[in-house]
Amino acid sequence: MRRRSDTSGLEWIAIVGIVVSIGLLIMQIVAYSGVRERLPAGMVVAGVPVGGLTRQEAGAELSRVYSAPVELHYRDAVFTLDPAQISFRLDTEVMLARADTYRTDSSFWDGFWNYLWRQPGRLVEVNLVTEYSDAQLHDFLADVAKRYDSPASAGSADSVTLTFGPGQPGYSLDIDSSMAVVDFALRQSTNRRAALTVSEGGAARPQIDALNQIVGDYLKNRNFNGVASIVVIDLKTGEEMKLNADVAFTGMSVMKIPIVIQTYWKWDTEPGPETIEQVTEALWRSSNFHANLLLTDLGNNSALRGAQTLTINLRLLGLQNTFMAKAFDQKDEVSPIKSPANQRADFNTNPDPYIQATADDIASLLHMLYQCASANGGAFAVVFPGKITQSECQTILSYLAQNETGVLIEGGVPEGVRVAHKEGLSDNAYGDASIVFSENGDYVLVEYIWTPDYLDWDYGRQIIADISRAVYNYFDQQVASNQ
Repeated sequence: MRRRSDTSGLEWIAIVGIVVSIGLLIMQIVAYSGVRERLPAGMVVAGVPVGGLTRQEAGAELSRVYSAPVELHYRDAVFTLDPAQISFRLDTEVMLARADTYRTDSSFWDGFWNYLWRQPGRLVEVNLVTEYSDAQLHDFLADVAKRYDSPASAGSADSVTLTFGPGQPGYSLDIDSSMAVVDFALRQSTNRRAALTVSEGGAARPQIDALNQIVGDYLKNRNFNGVASIVVIDLKTGEEMKLNADVAFTGMSVMKIPIVIQTYWKWDTEPGPETIEQVTEALWRSSNFHANLLLTDLGNNSALRGAQTLTINLRLLGLQNTFMAKAFDQKDEVSPIKSPANQRADFNTNPDPYIQATADDIASLLHMLYQCASANGGAFAVVFPGKITQSECQTILSYLAQNETGVLIEGGVPEGVRVAHKEGLSDNAYGDASIVFSENGDYVLVEYIWTPDYLDWDYGRQIIADISRAVYNYFDQQVASNQ
């Protein structure tokens, strides 16, 4: 009887154990059911750990993280961008729906088994899904640029030293590049900082109009009481500076430049030694006699016709104020030529009524010559196609460059700088027309000065040389500003 009682006790123990086990199992199932309703351990959405959170909690956490302002750096300045300013919006529904697929991709009992054995959840990442207004971000950065950009400043002109002081470098926000940088920071869950892209620039190049000021101030300082006509052409950019550019002056020996160009227009072959001698004598020794021989050849044994032909061709090139009604020192009676320049009432330099030029016309002619020599282009090729070659234009420039005087425009540039030029002198007017080939950039410089009384040589040549030095310094400073 005692053995039966012991067996009955064991049965009860077994029954109780089973009931307890079932109860524990049910409790674990209930607990797991609650866990299964949450996002699995190891789940990362948009860089934010959300394992063990409900969808609602995960959504709130994502919003908290991505609504945090982005810290922006513009050089030394620090400020923030509130994502709401650019209509930043998280698509939490899409992201959490994708996260749900990982929660339900295994069966209940497989998940329960892993839960019982405390198996760590596998790392699962869901990418960020968001949108914002590109236009609003662009506007935000444009406002930043307006507040923080610092434009480069040009150097100041000194009319005493004829130099240009160094300007201050500037910097500006690269908006397009910065948008990409900010976009990256907006998509980070931590370290939401961005260094905006700032373009550093050199000092602003002086504006060519600064030459107008420095030349005007210089002439006042020198008590110049006449008329100065100055034209500068930057042969790289085409920018021009003009001071009294359309005032009529006596043509003087500067007119030998168009005479030589016309000579090469006429010849279909290389000019012979006799013509070359006439060219070099006219340019290098300012020989009126040899210049008239060239005009005689142009006019088929008539210097007068040669002068008239030259004037017609200059008109065809658009040069309305430069002409020769007759040859140098010619005594023949001819009618003076009227031009827009010599009909002006505001300036009168008492020019020779038969041989006149303006700085603007001569500068334009030199520009055309340079275009022909450097690229076989320009007005010569359009107006007189096939009449003058690139090689011939280069030859003319070579002759002009061998006209070395060391004064006037040449006197204002450092030794060794190539200057292709022709000067002209009269009792109260000087002129010099040049192309300067400097290491800082090629440019045309034409200068005419006139005084009502006799123009002293030392005074006049120094004025032309000083203005030339100012122009050279302008181009020198221009290069320094771009470095």
